[in-house]
Amino acid sequence: MPLLLRSVVSAKQVAKALRSLGIRFSEVDRLYQANHSTLLFLKDESLCEVYPELIPSQKEAKEIIAVHEYVERFKTLLEYELQAEIQAQEEEMRRLSGEERELFGRAILNLRAVKVGTKFHLHLVRFFREKPIETQISTGDLVLVSQGDPLQSNLVGTVARVDERSITVAFEEKPPAWLFKRKVRLDLYVNDITFRRMTENLEYLRHIPQEKRRIRNVLLYLEKPRKIRKVKNVKIFNEKLNEAQRQAVRLSLASQDFFLVHGPPGTGKTSTIAEVIFQLVREGHKVLATADTNVAVDNLLQKLLPYGPVRVVRIGHPARILEDLESYSIYAQLEKEVERLGLANFWEKIKKKIVERDQFEKPIPSLRRGLTDEEIIRLAKEKRGLRGLSRELIQSMARWIELNREISRAISTYKAKEAEIIKNLIGLAEVVLSTNSMVASEFLQGFEFDVAVIDEGSQQIEPSTLIPILRAKRFIIAGDHKQLPPVIQSEKAKELEQTLFERLIRDYPSLSAMLIVQYRMHEVIMGFSNANFYEGKLIADSSVARHTLADLGVSQPQRYAEILDPSIPLVFVDTSRADPKEYQPSGTTSFENPMEAELAVSLAEELLEMGLDGKAIGIITPYAGQLRLIKHLLLKKELKVEANTVDGFQGREKEVIILSFVRANPRGEIGFLKDYRRLNVALTRAKRKLILIGCAKTLSYDNMYAKLIDYVKEKGKYVEVEA
Repeated sequence: MPLLLRSVVSAKQVAKALRSLGIRFSEVDRLYQANHSTLLFLKDESLCEVYPELIPSQKEAKEIIAVHEYVERFKTLLEYELQAEIQAQEEEMRRLSGEERELFGRAILNLRAVKVGTKFHLHLVRFFREKPIETQISTGDLVLVSQGDPLQSNLVGTVARVDERSITVAFEEKPPAWLFKRKVRLDLYVNDITFRRMTENLEYLRHIPQEKRRIRNVLLYLEKPRKIRKVKNVKIFNEKLNEAQRQAVRLSLASQDFFLVHGPPGTGKTSTIAEVIFQLVREGHKVLATADTNVAVDNLLQKLLPYGPVRVVRIGHPARILEDLESYSIYAQLEKEVERLGLANFWEKIKKKIVERDQFEKPIPSLRRGLTDEEIIRLAKEKRGLRGLSRELIQSMARWIELNREISRAISTYKAKEAEIIKNLIGLAEVVLSTNSMVASEFLQGFEFDVAVIDEGSQQIEPSTLIPILRAKRFIIAGDHKQLPPVIQSEKAKELEQTLFERLIRDYPSLSAMLIVQYRMHEVIMGFSNANFYEGKLIADSSVARHTLADLGVSQPQRYAEILDPSIPLVFVDTSRADPKEYQPSGTTSFENPMEAELAVSLAEELLEMGLDGKAIGIITPYAGQLRLIKHLLLKKELKVEANTVDGFQGREKEVIILSFVRANPRGEIGFLKDYRRLNVALTRAKRKLILIGCAKTLSYDNMYAKLIDYVKEKGKYVEVEA
């Protein structure tokens, strides 16, 4: 049996409490901490009987142990993952040349820099070159700026904009002069702030106030979630929502602890939760709307805007917010309010004050001769010198001190006013939008919400999802656990792949609703995923069920006529007879298949010849090595077609998708193609045409892929290519 020390948490408090009880630390077997208390198990349990008043109830002890173990487990997993990310990045920077890293899309070389002014408190620099920029680095990413060796640099900025031949980066501090003197390189960088915030939030969860413990205890299976209340027939604002979406909205509104919206590809889950948010606001609730990425948060904000006069504030780094949505950001609203209050030219006044101050002598240590500020001011008033300092010098230094104090006071007053304005703006907002991580920033400190609505819940690790959840009385998550989970680098942290969304929908299916009408894919493209991942419940909306490339008015192909027939939505190109070969370059874990890469790029080239816009075509592959090959070939042929890994394309769509499976070997080894969620994502990106390139002989060793090939033979077109 344990002893419970209430209001005892720090090591100092524990040591003091043990001393007062006459217990040595060596007598403690194990220790758990939660709920602002410490639970002790002694090696000699009979000693506990001496302190009957300290013996907790079984329920209380169980809660403290469960919370402690949950927090410690996730803190350990986060540490493993952070170290793995840092190590992977540094190893790649050491192992790969700048050119190779650029091909992977994680570096940009040979850039010149030019200042482009300031925005809010940030210094903007545009990096440019003649050669077009093909990169995975996108708005909101952190980049390391160096003169060639990123491991020797500590200059970090945030990407504000990516154009064809330039990339704009925002810096918190004024950038150094060397930046503008020679060619530089940008590298994608790991952000440890997010990990810090998740860890701090776990500690908050450990000792969360009594009145907020219910949600935490539901998540840890210490309490059962409450059932959905009687569903009300609310008036739906977005008339385009189908019945499944409308029912998901009604159930979300009637939930008491949480609700899960399961949105398979193309079913409009973000549109659904935008309606949920609007309905919650109409009911008088203050809503926190989040996702793990800035792109997803901006997407949610765009879906909210048609709802009219809802007071929204978008929290986040200005460089990470879409330009079109900037007016909703906290910084833009702050600027507007500052202008309204007549404080807009404050910094200009300060600059003038600084110029005035700097006409006087700054009291540096060598001039002070040991005098304090107060002594200098007193001597100036008395109009006398001291210790070899002339009266004039004393008076000049005194004036500098007085003006500097004036400047400091003015800035402090202004900053306090700014903080008050920000607090008021957030306080008045009906919807606050933010990434999960930014919820833990100083902006939202002290703010509580009625409901947290979280998008893309199946793509974020549990500690990330917890951040918005712990700021609200109840929560709603939208996601699709049949697609890819978050990418985890560390083998030791693979547990993080199971998301909170997946865990809750498995254990509480009655607190979820599935969206069943999809608005993306031709019904034949949809069919295989529908049967194998969604229990045959999906329906293709009539607007997309039979749409093909032929509807876009493209011309007939001159080459690859069978594969590229505009009226056929699904094709499998079997390379088995062409003696395909997979390669694993030394020092890597990835695979390449040159034949498939060349065929994929040639097909894209012919699609462009048929009159299709490059933006309508995507080439995807599960392997980073194959992606590098494909990008190299696209660059060589100067084709403006997007290529990415399957993981990198989740949440995206194109009119045509060309998918290279890569694996080709006599053993039937398919590696991580066996994660069928990756297959599901790959098969559900195309709207009008999906071209699968693979070695059927190798893939057919696996039952799921054998089924896929049979499905294409029955419903689509199966084409064999020769060497």
